[in-house]
Amino acid sequence: MVRGRRNPLFTDFALRLSRAREAADVSGVGLSLSVGMHRAAASDLERGGRVPRVDTVEKLSNALGVSPCYLAYGIVLPCTDSTGMRFVGLPLRLSEMRAARGLSRLELGRLSGTSHTFVRMTESGTTIPNIAKVEQLAKALQVSVCWLAFGLGDSELPTHRRRRSDEPPAPEPER
Repeated sequence: MVRGRRNPLFTDFALRLSRAREAADVSGVGLSLSVGMHRAAASDLERGGRVPRVDTVEKLSNALGVSPCYLAYGIVLPCTDSTGMRFVGLPLRLSEMRAARGLSRLELGRLSGTSHTFVRMTESGTTIPNIAKVEQLAKALQVSVCWLAFGLGDSELPTHRRRRSDEPPAPEPER
C-alpha cells in the first residue's frame, strides 16, 4: 500500500481464489482442467503470478460457486446463475458509460492510465481486459467495478461516506 492511497481491489485476488478453491474442496489441477485452462494455471494464479482476465475470473467463479465480483474484487454481491457469461456485456457498458460521461477514447485512456487504443479494442471486443485494467477504467469513469466487469449491482458508486471525527456537525435546519 502506498502511503495515503488504498490498494486496488484486485490485489487480494490470489488469496480469495485460494480460499474459494479450498472451500470447494477442489485441487488446483482439478480447477484448472474444469475451466479449460492449463493444469498449472490455477496454481499460478494463486501464487499471484499473473493478473487474470475477466473471462477467466468468471469461469473460475462459476466452477467454484462464488460471485465473480467477490473473486475479482472482494465485493460481495448477490449473483444469480445465468445462462451466459456476464463479462460479454463489458464492451457495451464501457462504450455507453464513456459516451454518457462525455469522454473521448483518448480522454478515457489518459484518465485510466491505459491508452485510447486499449479503450477502442475493449469497446470493440477485440481484447478482453484483465481485472486490474477494468478497475482502472471503472475508477476513471467513476462507476462500480463489478457493474463494469460483470454487469452486477448498480452502475453508480455508493455515496455513503463516513464523516470525519474532526468535522463539525451539520447545522440544524431552522424551524
